[in-house]
Amino acid sequence: MTHTAKIEPIRREHMGEVINLLQSMSAFQPPKEAYDEIWASFSAQAHVFSVVALIDNIVVGYGSVVIENKIRGGKMGHVEDIVSSPTQRKKGIGKAIVNALYEIAKQHGCYKVALQCQEHNVAFYERCDYKVSGSAMQRFISV
Repeated sequence: MTHTAKIEPIRREHMGEVINLLQSMSAFQPPKEAYDEIWASFSAQAHVFSVVALIDNIVVGYGSVVIENKIRGGKMGHVEDIVSSPTQRKKGIGKAIVNALYEIAKQHGCYKVALQCQEHNVAFYERCDYKVSGSAMQRFISV
């Protein structure tokens, strides 16, 4: 039986499932005793919008968009952390999340939405109507 995922804003109760999904992207996992403090800080950000994809009330996907106020007065959305459950891939969940985040950015007056991804994900984002534009670089801070 095929179920369609429901996209909705993230809630505190989703946090553990989302962190588990994100393990496929990064090995970092905060201790469970820190979840309440992390949630308080995360959810207080007025410019960050996160959604989950749910099937039968189980989190099967996650993503967020950060709205940046640019120096010339415009707003830009930055899509982050798109992930879906390995058992639910190739079922349109990632695309539904990306599209929901695009709509959130549009509703907040963004003139464009950008993201960076690994080379092997370019074709997926192209199917979501994103275009390759330049190169992405990063520098990690040593701790």
